[in-house]
Amino acid sequence: MLELIGVLGLPFLACVIMLAILGYIGIHVLKREIIFIDIALAQVAAVGAIAAHVIFHIHGHSVYAHFLSFGATLIAAAFFAIVRRRIDQIPLEAVIGVSYAVSAAAALFLVGIAPGGHVHIQEMLAGSILWATWSQIVWSAGVFAAAGLCFYLFRRPIRAISDNYYDALVKGYNTLGWDFLFYALVGVVITMAVRIAGVVVVFTFLIIPATLSAVFATGWTGRLLVAWGAGAVSSALGLLFADRYDFSVGPSIAMFLGVTLIVVSLLRLARVSRIASATAWLVIAVALGAWFAAGSIARDLGPTGFTGGPGGLGGAPNTGSITHSHAQHDDPAAEHAGDAGAGSEEITVDRLATITDPGQLETIYARATDAGERSMVVCRTLELDVKSGLPMAIEFLKEDPPLLFRLTIVDKLEEVTGREVPYNIDQPFATPSNQEAVAGLKDAIGLE
Repeated sequence: MLELIGVLGLPFLACVIMLAILGYIGIHVLKREIIFIDIALAQVAAVGAIAAHVIFHIHGHSVYAHFLSFGATLIAAAFFAIVRRRIDQIPLEAVIGVSYAVSAAAALFLVGIAPGGHVHIQEMLAGSILWATWSQIVWSAGVFAAAGLCFYLFRRPIRAISDNYYDALVKGYNTLGWDFLFYALVGVVITMAVRIAGVVVVFTFLIIPATLSAVFATGWTGRLLVAWGAGAVSSALGLLFADRYDFSVGPSIAMFLGVTLIVVSLLRLARVSRIASATAWLVIAVALGAWFAAGSIARDLGPTGFTGGPGGLGGAPNTGSITHSHAQHDDPAAEHAGDAGAGSEEITVDRLATITDPGQLETIYARATDAGERSMVVCRTLELDVKSGLPMAIEFLKEDPPLLFRLTIVDKLEEVTGREVPYNIDQPFATPSNQEAVAGLKDAIGLE
């Protein structure tokens, strides 16, 4: 049980933190009838990050890239606020949809100019909730808490506008200014959340818990409690399901949120009372959770382990069949048993994190059986020592592995070197432009 908590605890904490703020924002979004605002703002933020990378050659993980991404979001926030205030002929939701289409086209155009921009698109679409780190959790929690504080301090005008826009105008509220603040805060939250969980999971967190809350409650407090509770239970079920059946984490969470909404809606259509409906779903959820957890624990006592799935939207693209072999951690001697070439020792993220000798990683790389395992070893080696990891990364890229694994290695190279790597993952390793990119890396690192 402790091993299961060790694997799923941090992803669940990430879900809870995101739900805390997205559940509240979702109620506003439903009331304002701007359902696709998160996708539009996420895409606008992506354009800012890609522009920073392509035009100004700023690394995607740098502070300057985040500022440019946030700046693009602020421009979109001002645009949406002005449109809502000045234009009555076109529904705001239509404007949001057009904005998404235009920003998506701009992103594709920028990537076409410099293929290195693919990294930022991947981050916005995929996220990596399964591999969430404490630093990501703490940083995101701080940003979400600041946004939540702003929502609390200015709750009266923001709620008044969400409840009835034209009534707020009559009462003398500065709808333009308050709308700008609302969209700016939503943009900050969405941008941070999408980097962790991906667009699909964030969209479901934003909309489905808020929709469920409308079924059970009318007041703000009641709706918040329902949204948070339903979202947390569904997230736990999705994580347990993914662990039990080796499924992608993000789609599993989104699926169980959708199942929750369907089941509860059917119960309410059958005129089952609110309390009875909630009780019935809670009993079903507890039973399913116990079933999934029991299966995972029983499996972990055997030779198999947890896989993060084939890289769905909720998981990192380099997950492949990444295995968290919990049982191996009980025996310290087994941790490095495979370093001498024992083929039965599984290559896991947790195990690689305990290795600090690049030489041992070279041995593990040599016996890795698939591209997913080799990409994990390369990334860990690059984290320890760039000079030791670069030859391994080049050797891996020579194999022309699947597209997403190439993306993972290029992304890691940019992260550890702090510079743009103009390696085109859509082209073979032998392509002249990729050979130049590799040569540039060698010169920068000081390799022969």
